[in-house]
Amino acid sequence: MASETELLRLALMAYEAAAEPGLWPGFLKRYTEAVSADACVLQIHDIERHTSVILSGFGISFPFTKSYNEHYSKMNVWREKGRAGYTAGRVNLDQEQCPRPLLERSEFYNDYLLRIGGEYSMGAVIAREKNQAPVLTALRGRGKHRFDEPDREIARFLLPHLGRAWTVLQRLELLSAGESVLDTLPLGVVYLKADARAIYWNREADEIFRRDDGLSLRNGTLSAADSRAAAQLRKVVYEALSPGRPPGPATVAVPRVSLGRDYQVVAAPIRVRSRQFAGTSQPLVVVLITDPERQKPASVDLLMQMYKLTPKEAALAAKLSDGKSVEQASEELAITYETARTHLRRIFSKTGTSRQTELLLLMARLPAWPDRRLTVGSQNG
Repeated sequence: MASETELLRLALMAYEAAAEPGLWPGFLKRYTEAVSADACVLQIHDIERHTSVILSGFGISFPFTKSYNEHYSKMNVWREKGRAGYTAGRVNLDQEQCPRPLLERSEFYNDYLLRIGGEYSMGAVIAREKNQAPVLTALRGRGKHRFDEPDREIARFLLPHLGRAWTVLQRLELLSAGESVLDTLPLGVVYLKADARAIYWNREADEIFRRDDGLSLRNGTLSAADSRAAAQLRKVVYEALSPGRPPGPATVAVPRVSLGRDYQVVAAPIRVRSRQFAGTSQPLVVVLITDPERQKPASVDLLMQMYKLTPKEAALAAKLSDGKSVEQASEELAITYETARTHLRRIFSKTGTSRQTELLLLMARLPAWPDRRLTVGSQNG
């Protein structure tokens, strides 16, 4: 039986694999050796859909993994007969999930298990999320005895670590997916922590900072070359970090060294806080940076069709997506600031947003759409 030191090393390997999925086969190999198995897989059972999928394995060739995922998982009698046993932290032995005579009469056993040498199994249930259960399954072939209590104790020792590693894996996947989405946006997105320093910025923001054309990131702090814009930027960020203070200007215009059109910078507090990993910084403010030289205004036609905006509401939203402040947009549309604010409240209601930063992010994700020639002033809003 594996020593406690060896099991702790195995637990560490699980945490490392959570951060780098390519390491799972190495963990599975060591676990296979620890429980004297012939093969081991990390799989997810979907209890309601009666299917399973192998995420990673050791001791099973790719063709057999593929055939299981595509066909034989539907016939898994261990899963079907042992449905009640899929609770987080439980270790199930094959004889507890399905009577041996029933297993040996099944197509799953005769057409699949015998071919891969899977006579006996031990499944450690890592988690249970609605109908899905990630499970670490060890297999033994003919000529070996079935899994017993000492084997189960090894799995039980590792399960708390596997549960935490699985949580880490899910959060990292979520973060990775979120970053991928942010990197597709045509505007800069920067997250700031409590000391106003950046802890994340997307690809567009990185390109803006690399150009150093009036707006940059110095030692993690947003910096404007223009002194007046720099002071306004500090004020907006400070007010976003202090939600109880009276709101300042929604948008800061940052002049460019190249004399191109000003960057438009919006800062807002993050109202919904997510749980963080221990020791990591909590993002408190999101900053959106619009580059009018690269930005394509949102389509008026598309805004009207998708969100039922009036022509004037759509025109205002398009101006905002082009990096204009509410004041600038109202002047260009020849309406009063108060009227523009009224239109903006209606835009928020129709688009399901509640502040300008959310609206800009929503419009940045809209697809390209050719506008008809539309004269806003000639139609009723």
